[in-house]
Amino acid sequence: MRGALPREARLHGADESLRSLLSDVLGDMGIRLAPDVGGERPDVVLALVEREDSVPRVLRAVEESSGPAPVLVLLPFEDERLRCLAMRLGAQGCYALGTPLESLKRLLRDMSQSEAPGHWGEPGRHDEGA
Repeated sequence: MRGALPREARLHGADESLRSLLSDVLGDMGIRLAPDVGGERPDVVLALVEREDSVPRVLRAVEESSGPAPVLVLLPFEDERLRCLAMRLGAQGCYALGTPLESLKRLLRDMSQSEAPGHWGEPGRHDEGA
């Protein structure tokens, strides 16, 4: 069974140029980019992490601003050490910018099948065909 894509994502820690790019990319997938703060909890938060020492701070800030939303960490490049640290500290997935967009889509679908409460793939949360 394939997981559903989220309907809405919030971006944390990105500059306007990355926000614009991801807005287009996510829009092509049918995912709306939510405002930085306020509003309902998004289906997923995409959090940019640029250095190892910023991972705990970024994940705390995301939790404070978005609640228990699942977090997909965006890495500036493929870095296994950063990926492992982010996952160990609570990220549900990691995507390295510049890698094929199909892997981002696959990660989002895989995250929707998580059994953690509040995920957008949870039965009744969203209609998969909508």
